Amino acid sequence: MIKKAWEDDILALSSQLAYSLLFAFFPFLIFLMTIVGYSDIKTSDIMNNLKVIIPGDAYLLIDRTISEVINSKKGGLLSISLILTIWSASSGFNAVIKGLNKAYNERESRSIVKVQLISIAFTFAMAIVVMFSVFLLIFGETNSNFLINWFGLPDKFKIIWSFMKYILGIIIMVSIFAIIYKFAPCKNHSLRDVIPGALFAAFGWIISSLCFSFYINNFGNYSKLYGSIGAVIVLMLWLLITAAVIILGGEINSVLLKNCK
Repeated sequence: MIKKAWEDDILALSSQLAYSLLFAFFPFLIFLMTIVGYSDIKTSDIMNNLKVIIPGDAYLLIDRTISEVINSKKGGLLSISLILTIWSASSGFNAVIKGLNKAYNERESRSIVKVQLISIAFTFAMAIVVMFSVFLLIFGETNSNFLINWFGLPDKFKIIWSFMKYILGIIIMVSIFAIIYKFAPCKNHSLRDVIPGALFAAFGWIISSLCFSFYINNFGNYSKLYGSIGAVIVLMLWLLITAAVIILGGEINSVLLKNCK
């Protein structure tokens, strides 16, 4: 595993992916907020959930940028630019596809159009999953009351549900990474072959994000070192960690597949 990660120059690959994710991050959030406008979920609900895993400086930058973009655009203009927004947001998944192809030692043989359509499909799917996850967390008590009334469950179910909603969130995250590792690379793999990497990516991303956020919020002060762009540096570092975890998950699957053969 270490040898393959070294040969693939995973740090350079993660840096390339993080750079692409930075360009796709804000368009994806704008697209997500546009979709949220047609649901009962508030924009503040999603931003408050992001605050848990994103360092404070980066969160303030994201919140301020999204507010400026949304408030400065009229509804009609935002609808017209939605196509361009989706296209920009999907560029992040294009980079993920390239990174995973490298991890699996595969050369892209699909057409540019097909790869772009896959990236757009992942963009839509990710937006829906984020909304569902937020709905699961924000409306947890409402959901538990509905289940209690519908199935005639005891009131103690609320205690169980308070834990289950987080477990379901993790299951959803593992499923997302499994689908990415299965369909994003040029060659499709079975779900059994991609589960180890998906488990690593899900738990690795949660733990690394929480640890990085704790460090930045309590010890690291990048504003003193980088000045006004300190928040951008923090966001870039967080995306670098995210990219490294995603590619490492693919590397794990690749090594296990090779050893099984």
